Amino acid sequence: MSKSQKSPTVKPATLERGEARYFHGRVKILDDFKELLGRAKTGNSGTSVLIQAAPGAGKTALLHECARLARTQKWQTAKIQLDALWDPTTLLQSLGRKKEAKQKERGWSGKLEGGGALPGVGSVKGSGGYESRKKPALRNTLEVLKDGEGALLLTLDEAQILAKRTPSDQKHRVTIILDAIHNGRVERPVILIAAGLGATAAAFDSLGISRFDPGCHINLGPLSEGSRQAIIQDWLLEEGGAKGDPASWIDAIAVETHGWPQHIMAYAWPALKQLKLTEGELTPEGLETVLKEGRKGRIEFYEARTRGIPEEQLHCIARVIAGIPSGTSIAKMDLMASLRLDHDRDTAEKIFTLALHKGILDERKNRYVVPIPSMHDWLVDNFARYRAPLFPPLAARR
Repeated sequence: MSKSQKSPTVKPATLERGEARYFHGRVKILDDFKELLGRAKTGNSGTSVLIQAAPGAGKTALLHECARLARTQKWQTAKIQLDALWDPTTLLQSLGRKKEAKQKERGWSGKLEGGGALPGVGSVKGSGGYESRKKPALRNTLEVLKDGEGALLLTLDEAQILAKRTPSDQKHRVTIILDAIHNGRVERPVILIAAGLGATAAAFDSLGISRFDPGCHINLGPLSEGSRQAIIQDWLLEEGGAKGDPASWIDAIAVETHGWPQHIMAYAWPALKQLKLTEGELTPEGLETVLKEGRKGRIEFYEARTRGIPEEQLHCIARVIAGIPSGTSIAKMDLMASLRLDHDRDTAEKIFTLALHKGILDERKNRYVVPIPSMHDWLVDNFARYRAPLFPPLAARR
């Protein structure tokens, strides 16, 4: 079947999640990750990798690509959920060890060297790693990892909720397994690669992981111009069966996406529908329809990210960014100053944290930015009742 005869049927069921149908870019990140895989195998060790970015940046797609790359290097890969960090049965199921998972879980036990008891922990050996007591059944998640063979890559998505969703009585167990993986003390090559929104680094920090090896703390930004154009081209030609030269369509769509993978999909879907209607013909009228529908999709994305935040709180955020160019980062102090014009300190902190968790703000080197230029403009146009930022007197910031 020729490209022009290909069916435009879209297989993915969601616009934002899952493996990318057409993946381009992130070359440096993947090259560094491939090198890390090699070092971990050679040294029989491992570590943690953190991918942090705002919604729609392609975190989940990158996780899938890292797992694919690991499999080509003969690594076992497993996608885990949060409870796999503290529940041995769940972790066994994630690793495909279902027969063991079905066995009755015998509970947690452990004894500190020197006599102190600590539920759920193997005995502490010296000042270093952890040594499991000899038991007929695996009693904790660290034992599960140590019991396996070969190199293992664990992938964890939506990791920003790690600290918030970990039960208080399980936090010490999660801290132990994260520490063992992060510092290469699992006695086999094990890497955990976790992806999440702007609060993910803080979540790991709250569980004892504050420093990452060089290249292992990744702040994911927009795609390069070449990568975004390559993805759009694949969707138009491979999926939509476009006839003729798609350059004008690619250029027009690429400019409006700002390199944001989610925005690319906001334009790809209407493009496929339009090409189906015209049997692959790339008409100027069709492009106008695609651009119009794509812009609607972008706005729907922004509305979804801000849903649940009252307008007056969005106003506080918007007015502080109104006087700066899109893409410019600002200090938390300035954001808090704007919020505190209308709210007390605790409420202002809650609003700031919510904006970070929802991806309205993204952390960049201890400063904060609205990650997508068009979202910055949308916030200002819709919620900033003043065109210049408002800051309280210096004394009020203290």
